[in-house]
Amino acid sequence: MLIGTIVDELVAVLKQARAALKSGEMKTAVQLYRRAQALSPSDPEIPHERGLALLEAGHVGLAALAQAEALALDSGHIGARAQRAAALEALGDDEGAARELSELLSRIGPQPALSARLSGLEQSAHRAASRRLIGAPLSRLPASPLIGSALARNIADPLTFRAPFAELKASTQGALLARLDLAFDSMDASLGRSDVSYGGTTEDEHGRRVPLDEFTAAGIVFISESLGIEPLRARRLLSFLLAPECGLGPHRFAGVQVGWTISGGNGTRRYGLFAGL
Repeated sequence: MLIGTIVDELVAVLKQARAALKSGEMKTAVQLYRRAQALSPSDPEIPHERGLALLEAGHVGLAALAQAEALALDSGHIGARAQRAAALEALGDDEGAARELSELLSRIGPQPALSARLSGLEQSAHRAASRRLIGAPLSRLPASPLIGSALARNIADPLTFRAPFAELKASTQGALLARLDLAFDSMDASLGRSDVSYGGTTEDEHGRRVPLDEFTAAGIVFISESLGIEPLRARRLLSFLLAPECGLGPHRFAGVQVGWTISGGNGTRRYGLFAGL
């Protein structure tokens, strides 16, 4: 009797979730799919459909995670692999997207359109690898837009750069840049201040262009330069890193480990971003 009750509840919840997805109520759909997944945790179709709802809601990183959940349950799920490839591409991880697409093609056989897309992703991943700071010669860092006029080198430590609101530390392996840590003096304060260093803008609730906050602007440039990806895709990746489901990381994107860094003790704790090999 209990099993029958659970099945009936699952059917009802999935019906509501799919209706919400169809009608564009993405937040409701995601909540219902989570409830359905709790009732049937071994069904790969549920996280796959939740991923579709998250993608429609603009949560690209969470959509990629949901499709990974589906693939963990069923590695042969064609839809989940295709959707994960698309989500990773939107996040700037062309290397990861190419890997998923290659696996997809190995399962479904030759597809000229997908093969052409795979070739494009591989070329884009190669360009990103050549542009990114991580893994590049340390000598490229001072001329990077990340440094620009916002950060000044610490005379006592050539691997440390300071801005009025943050500190950037570089770590090396030989002559190569192995890791960057961008720690904010006060993340809350930076989220509340308009950027005056990097020039990014966004739209307010009235459709007007206004400056990004200090943290978001610096975070976008940090990710873009560290990974060698475009600012738009770096912004999507930053949004994912800010999601509670993301945790502290690290997460691998575009051949680089990215996540959160925490330094200092109680009362002096500083939060920031890191990227490294």
